[in-house]
Amino acid sequence: MKRLLALFFFLPSLVFAQNDSVLSGAYSWKQPVVQKGKISSVVLLEGKVHDFEWMQFAANSIAGNTTIKQAVSANQEQLLIVRSGAVTIHFGDSSFLLTANSIAVLMPGEKYSLSNASTTTTDFFTMNYRSKKTADAQRGGTSFVKIWESIPFKGNNIGGGRRDFFEKPTVMQKRFEMHVTTLKEGLKSHEPHTHRAEEIILVIEGETEMQMGNNIIKTTAGGFYYAGSKVLHGIKNIGTKSSTYFAIQFE
Repeated sequence: MKRLLALFFFLPSLVFAQNDSVLSGAYSWKQPVVQKGKISSVVLLEGKVHDFEWMQFAANSIAGNTTIKQAVSANQEQLLIVRSGAVTIHFGDSSFLLTANSIAVLMPGEKYSLSNASTTTTDFFTMNYRSKKTADAQRGGTSFVKIWESIPFKGNNIGGGRRDFFEKPTVMQKRFEMHVTTLKEGLKSHEPHTHRAEEIILVIEGETEMQMGNNIIKTTAGGFYYAGSKVLHGIKNIGTKSSTYFAIQFE
């Protein structure tokens, strides 16, 4: 496993020197191959970042007709994003069907289960993280989900638009924000820029390129970019059809 993790640190298309161990750059989807119980997983990114003493972004698969029980560590939070298929998540007294591009944010210590009632595999991402600062349970509230079909699409005048998922504090973060942008072919979201918050840009569909610093890097559906705090970045759709991506900011 150590050898596998080391390999992924050198796979990003481009990296930049910084104090933290996670490097700004492009990361690709890797099909989960490491079997752990009833779930297959592979780590895509792992290490220390500006506001987290530890963060891990992983690809996961759950086979059809399978139920698994999971628990978030008491000193971590977890973001779960369904890439393909659908899965039912159960926590507390609630159950939700997470369709493709739906998400769950799970608070420290949350016990939950995932049930895939179909005959096909469901793929999903998990982002686990532990804050450098003291956790604040009162600030964070409870675990929650956002279902793709219930998030309204707000079109713009250039053929694209966005879906706003949430912006709020959590136990481990003073600000956690997530939205989805759709770009028409050939367009930029905006000019390259910097901000205090770190950001993961997870591509759902289409072909993209990212200016990162003074360089241009690329990724496609299932891949993502990580931009560290105050790293110059800006995304463009370079395909022949619309491109859609999650923007996940955290600090």
